[in-house]
Amino acid sequence: MRPSYRVLIAFIVIEIILGGIAAYLIFQLQTGAMTPTTSVAEASATITSTMGALMGALGGVMLVVFIVLRRKES
Repeated sequence: MRPSYRVLIAFIVIEIILGGIAAYLIFQLQTGAMTPTTSVAEASATITSTMGALMGALGGVMLVVFIVLRRKES
């Protein structure tokens, strides 16, 4: 398997894990298992914006790595 495809698969797996972490945290907030210092809506907004930024930054880095590896292969 080509290294560029390995990076692409790793990217997809990491993105799914990060999405699952965000969903878990929001679920814990909504059920009351975690108590935020602010309102639940504000804590949920903070979690989604932070995870979204993290996923976007990771996507940009992985895209650059994927392109660099594709150029090296050909």
